[in-house]
Amino acid sequence: MSEPLHICVDSNEASKRKDIINYLKFNGFNVEIKKLDVCDYVVSDRVGVERKDVSDFLGSMKDGRLFSQARDMAELYERPVLILEGQLSKAFKRSAMRPSSVYGALCSIALDYGLNVIPTDSPDSTGILLHRLAYREQVKEERIIQLRSINRSLPLHQQQVFLLSGLPQIGTTLAQDLLNHFETPESVIEAFLGSEVHTSASGKTKRLTGPLKGVKGVGPVIVEKAQELLKRSYPELCGVDL
Repeated sequence: MSEPLHICVDSNEASKRKDIINYLKFNGFNVEIKKLDVCDYVVSDRVGVERKDVSDFLGSMKDGRLFSQARDMAELYERPVLILEGQLSKAFKRSAMRPSSVYGALCSIALDYGLNVIPTDSPDSTGILLHRLAYREQVKEERIIQLRSINRSLPLHQQQVFLLSGLPQIGTTLAQDLLNHFETPESVIEAFLGSEVHTSASGKTKRLTGPLKGVKGVGPVIVEKAQELLKRSYPELCGVDL
């Protein structure tokens, strides 16, 4: 018999959305309810989920919560998800906010913060979506739940994991594997900088050489993205004249 799916739910969210909690429990989830610093639901080490109905979404735009929440989610989770529940067209009729401002905010949290925005039309649909997210992460990807906190007073080894999991496409599990292999964050970064990606003559395939060759979970795309992050000039990227 397969292990039940696991989901961690923020205590405030659980008290407001008992219908979603009941759906998850009815479908065999192991539901853990606790106070979360960031997000309403956590389904894996890399996926934190914030659920907002359309009224709350508009309210969070007005009071400034939206972008601070997006920043925290992007900082802590490799694949943050925003579930936008309900119909925006109906919310526009009850709000003085311009549709262009709302869609501009959605563009910002997607493009500037990397949140995956997924709409649902009801709490029932939200429950189904959470079910599929958990199934994909825990069964297909074989990932585990790991809660992440905005508290910086972490043990040194956890700070090392936190540091490396900030690299593109490197979640907590891969960061731990890299540290077990190379021992220190410095050696991991040196390994990324010392690796090379070779493209075939046809341009269709890429081959990795150097210290990261053969390390499970690390391929040419991850190395290229990490090298770009580590080597590009910050002032250049910000458009600042030196």
